[in-house]
Amino acid sequence: MGKILNVTASLLAALSITLSSCNTSGCTDNQSSIPLAGFYSYNTLREISVDSISVGGVGAINDSLLINSASASKVYLPFRANQDSTSYFIRYEAKKLNFPELFDTITFKYKRIPYFASEECGAMYRYSIDKLNYTTHLIDSVGLVDSLITNADIETIRIYFRTEEKPNE
Repeated sequence: MGKILNVTASLLAALSITLSSCNTSGCTDNQSSIPLAGFYSYNTLREISVDSISVGGVGAINDSLLINSASASKVYLPFRANQDSTSYFIRYEAKKLNFPELFDTITFKYKRIPYFASEECGAMYRYSIDKLNYTTHLIDSVGLVDSLITNADIETIRIYFRTEEKPNE
């Protein structure tokens, strides 16, 4: 009888360890739905790096600066989970472009969709973008690769900038 109890206890312990070690196996690393925006040249439609820009939230409490006077080719633009819209400014820090009348703003209007991913990942919001507005100072246009923002780490927004073509030397 003692051998049966030892075997049963060993099996229960092994099963417990196996089940507890699987808690994160079904969950992706990115547990938040944060849209990724890529920067592109409107002239060539190729990905570009924009030099000396700052990107931050408009009307956000506390510090909302995502890029601070740096070069970037992509930026994550988190949406507000307690509102139906979020706006961002793009400020050009290069000396010849650093004028408030040239700064651009992008506003996203969306539906917040509560989503239960799994027991391991828990709940999160997905966002369905209904509309976007943007200024066109140095931005030519903004396009959506997909209007549904999930926790997949993929580029869903493309920002097309007017770029200057350099002559071939």
